[in-house]
Amino acid sequence: MAGPMKRIFKTDKKIRLGVWGLGRGSSFFRSCELLNYEIVAGCDFNAHMRDSFHGFYPKAFVTAEADKFLAQDFDAVLLATFCPAHADDAIACLKAGKHVVSEVTSFHTMAEGVRLVEAVEQSKRVYNLAENYPYSAANMWLARRWKEGLFGKLMYAEYEYVHECLSLAYTYIDGHPIVPGNQVHNWRSWINYHYYNTHSLGPVMHITGTRPTRVVALPTEARLAGYLMKSIHGMGGAAPSLIHMSDGGVMRNLMGATTNDGHVQRLWGTRGSAQIVHGTQLRLGGAGNSPLLEVTPSWDDLGEFAAAAGHGGGDFWVMYYFARQILEGIPAPFDVYSGADCTIPGILAYRSQVENGKAFDVPDFRDPRQREAYRNDHYAQPRYDTKNGLFPKGADESLTLQFSETMRDMIHHAMTYQAYHDWKRVLDDVAQPRRVLEMGRTLLERLPALQKTQKVARQIVDRYPDSDGARVLQEMLDRCEEPVSGRPGFAAELERELRQTQKRVEKLEIEKSKKDAALVLQRRYCSPFVTKWQLSALQPKRGTVAKAPYAGLADKALQWQPFAGVSPMAPAGFVSVYQKYTSGDGIAYLASKFTVAEAGAWELRIGHDGGVKVFVDGKSVLCRPKRVNPAVPDRSMVAVKLGKGAHEIVVALDTDHGQGWGIFLRFALPKSVSARLERFPVQSPIRIKQG
Repeated sequence: MAGPMKRIFKTDKKIRLGVWGLGRGSSFFRSCELLNYEIVAGCDFNAHMRDSFHGFYPKAFVTAEADKFLAQDFDAVLLATFCPAHADDAIACLKAGKHVVSEVTSFHTMAEGVRLVEAVEQSKRVYNLAENYPYSAANMWLARRWKEGLFGKLMYAEYEYVHECLSLAYTYIDGHPIVPGNQVHNWRSWINYHYYNTHSLGPVMHITGTRPTRVVALPTEARLAGYLMKSIHGMGGAAPSLIHMSDGGVMRNLMGATTNDGHVQRLWGTRGSAQIVHGTQLRLGGAGNSPLLEVTPSWDDLGEFAAAAGHGGGDFWVMYYFARQILEGIPAPFDVYSGADCTIPGILAYRSQVENGKAFDVPDFRDPRQREAYRNDHYAQPRYDTKNGLFPKGADESLTLQFSETMRDMIHHAMTYQAYHDWKRVLDDVAQPRRVLEMGRTLLERLPALQKTQKVARQIVDRYPDSDGARVLQEMLDRCEEPVSGRPGFAAELERELRQTQKRVEKLEIEKSKKDAALVLQRRYCSPFVTKWQLSALQPKRGTVAKAPYAGLADKALQWQPFAGVSPMAPAGFVSVYQKYTSGDGIAYLASKFTVAEAGAWELRIGHDGGVKVFVDGKSVLCRPKRVNPAVPDRSMVAVKLGKGAHEIVVALDTDHGQGWGIFLRFALPKSVSARLERFPVQSPIRIKQG
């Protein structure tokens, strides 16, 4: 591997590192190469993982035995063993005199947490939790700005780590089937998602500088197909919890396996809010309708290294902070105490859902007195028997050893089949219908492999119908409709169907192109929204609408604002009186001047969130005293004849006790004219330009 691009620390001293758990552990190799690490040892029970590690580091010591691994001469351990084993494995490393950076989570029971914290305190060694989700460019940027006070105090947050990883119940992290094939993954096959809560809670803690103090979770019963534990104890369902934070705010922490993977992140402060959905948007200004703008978050210093390390940069920062604490003594964000803060809410959320929503306080393990109450608390989720749970004792291994590979492939094929099957049902409404056709062609290509896998799955199901292995295989067979997709003639049927689908897609694409052309015409023959307005002083309501005393308008110009939710067929904008007035009970007058190149007939189209009266060239053309929804910009329409030359439009807007504050407005050609222009698309002779 390549060496570092430039020196990060002032010292050239190397941290001799051993990696325990060479599956997930391998993801950190690039980050270690960029920092002051020398990887000298590896440990994994899996021969495949050991061989892969040896390919990266041929001179490193590698073994399957933990005792031999910990006996080697190195400084620190990157711990990436099985999740429920992290506490005991970390304690073993500390006792061997090694610093530890541990994959999430820190421990599996409260009693383990007490033992781990005290082992760290006694060892005088560095312990870090490798929680990497706080270290995306966006989250690190938000943390800096939050610390500066940009967002105020935390009110509410919604962070989620929703990840349907069914296949990992039956494979290692690199996709290889579990060996032996009649077993399942040591912990990913059964652990409740509440336990794996740090990737959503961790960022909120890091950004806001708060810690969790209380947690509650309700039981969720629906489960996806293919998971071994079907009750609330297992995986395969949503795992939401509510967590009270130390500054009084609340966050919704959403974990789980659902039909929509997602990492939506939203924060509400008392001064502003942020959301990370597709990009990062902020709403700043202290009000619910303050301007919403997108920002481009910048990395912290050393961002070039993080970007080069992969995995979103998070692994680099984990290893950077760990090295910095060892080399320079600067504490990392997630030490054993904040690691406990991040881990405990998952343990208690699981317990809360089992106890039907009972709330639990989150102890602070910095305090020995609070720790003491949990020293013997071994409460934990029931574990699945990963070695013997799939099939009855004495089952024919010539058949059952094919299970893990068969299940992995059935998951993949079932998803391919169901994706096409379900999407074709809504083909006429899909924005890109050709994508559905591509799904069908992918299914046709993979059909021989699907049918081959179905045969093996059917043999296992028929041989051991009452086993857990048979149940999850049958659920996958049901997803791909085995009686249909397994028929010898299904390939020919699918080919015929795809030919019909292609014809339908081509027809839909033609229809869409016509609609797109009509949209272009609609926009082409509509005036630009009149954006430059002059605004009057706020006047009392009584008698003012009828008399229209709009002389002497203020010089302040109001610019139009984009307004979410408007139809794309309506190229309109929103003028907000809030730019001038924030309260009051009266009438505001808005005026704008424009010129028309040639005389003609137009439609004035308007949406307003207050009572409104409109004057064109001093003549009242529209009066709507009641409020209507301004998100429907064509709610009120009136025919207007405009002669060549200069014109003035004035809007009297009822502020309605602070409820009505803005309008949409545009001129458009009458529909009869627009229809003729669509048939004979020529340049409109009538044009409006802003004065």
